[in-house]
Amino acid sequence: MSDDLGRVLARTILLPLLSITLLAGCSDGKGTDVDCDLQQCAVTFQRGVSASASVFGMEVELVEVKDSMVTVTIGGNEITLPVSGDGQGVHVRELTEEQVVVVFPHNIAG
Repeated sequence: MSDDLGRVLARTILLPLLSITLLAGCSDGKGTDVDCDLQQCAVTFQRGVSASASVFGMEVELVEVKDSMVTVTIGGNEITLPVSGDGQGVHVRELTEEQVVVVFPHNIAG
């Protein structure tokens, strides 16, 4: 009986708390909109402004868009991503004249 009670408590109390903790690591910043779920955060960067946000406790910033390549910094590390990324790991979901949407998976924080 006590094992069942422990599992029920874990599902009803601990899992929601874990979810809140994970999502709390993401926040909108200047020139951005952040939309997170349990697997990833999608950050919409407005183009033409200095745009940055906090994703899973790390600062992310849009550095440059050139042709079909998007450069971002993640926790101080600069990476360049193709717009036609494969959808695995950090990838560019959308690129328009007004905005860039970059997806950051939960495991990016290590």
